[in-house]
Amino acid sequence: MFKYLIRGFLAGITIKLLDRFRRLSVKVLEIEAAKVYVQGVRMARLSAIGLMRMGLKIGLIVVGALLFHAGLFILLPWSVESKAVLGMFLGSAYVAIGSAALHAAMDEKAWMEKSGIAEILEETTDRYKKNSPEGSGSPQSGSGCFDRDPGVKVGCQ
Repeated sequence: MFKYLIRGFLAGITIKLLDRFRRLSVKVLEIEAAKVYVQGVRMARLSAIGLMRMGLKIGLIVVGALLFHAGLFILLPWSVESKAVLGMFLGSAYVAIGSAALHAAMDEKAWMEKSGIAEILEETTDRYKKNSPEGSGSPQSGSGCFDRDPGVKVGCQ
């Protein structure tokens, strides 16, 4: 009888402790979710501001290019054919420069460095390595690298 009383008492204490741990874990999870939500709202705000700034800059560049070409073609005392060749040359130069700038702006590696995702993934993989029994890295590849895109190895040394 005394044995059952002690078991019941210990079971009650264990249930209370586990319930408190569960509540604490849920609160920590709610705090982390709120932090992620705030960071998401901040990133959305910064993205919207960046998009508006980019639109303004592109608009100013287009207006400036149009005014430059209009003034150039009005003031140059060249024939129509030579002005057309100059216009084609400037147009192709703008397309090449714009393509190079767009390629540089949309580079995945540059975005990962600027956004800090590489550090977050490295920190996460380091945490996984410390907590895993074999310490081998990601469960998919076993190399410690998350290689979703074969050209980009994130979290590798």
